Amino acid sequence: MELAEPFAMTQPAISKHLRVLERAGLIARGRDAQRRPRRLEAQPLAEATAWLEGYRQFWEGRFQNLDALLDALNTKEKKHGRKRRTKR
Repeated sequence: MELAEPFAMTQPAISKHLRVLERAGLIARGRDAQRRPRRLEAQPLAEATAWLEGYRQFWEGRFQNLDALLDALNTKEKKHGRKRRTKR
């Protein structure tokens, strides 16, 4: 019950989320008398972080290329005295 208190969720909803995380291997459940303490599993989280890092680097490079292109277009428009078009 105390797990659900800080959240705007019911105890069954919290339990459902914990089961999903447990099935995904992101948390593990222990047993301590009447309690079922959970702990984070670091290895799957590290693997997910490594996988996401590759995409972060990919998109960061793409956004840098886009920034450079937009700067070049902006400079070209200023050089030729044109105003930038705005969408309506």
